[in-house]
Amino acid sequence: MAKDTKFLDAFARQIKLSIHTMAPAKVVRYHEEKQKADIQLLFMTVYADGMKEPYGLLEDVPVMFQRFKLNKGQPFQININGVTQTAQVEQDLVFTPFLRAGDIVLVGFAERALDNLTNKPFDPEFHRTHDVQDAVILGVLM
Repeated sequence: MAKDTKFLDAFARQIKLSIHTMAPAKVVRYHEEKQKADIQLLFMTVYADGMKEPYGLLEDVPVMFQRFKLNKGQPFQININGVTQTAQVEQDLVFTPFLRAGDIVLVGFAERALDNLTNKPFDPEFHRTHDVQDAVILGVLM
């Protein structure tokens, strides 16, 4: 029975290691104009026989950005250098990312292939699931 348990435990571990969810990565290059980065995953690939090796460089990984509406477009009070003023920001504020080589980021992996991503529901066409090719940089860790 112990041999069966070891086999099943090893099999389950191998399946879990093949499903990519999130991982830390190091930024190698950042392409600010495209909001994409070349990254090196910091986790290593672990094979069934216990051998380990680093992943290859992932290129042109999209970087998430944030869009905010300040006070929902309504006027608000702001104090600048001791002077209180009323301000109103009528347009969305877009915070675009800026990464540096060496930054440690958190990367998420899409459930399905992102190759055909549009603003409408789409068929991914490819059979990839939780694959490192479908990485998106979620934010900076350090």
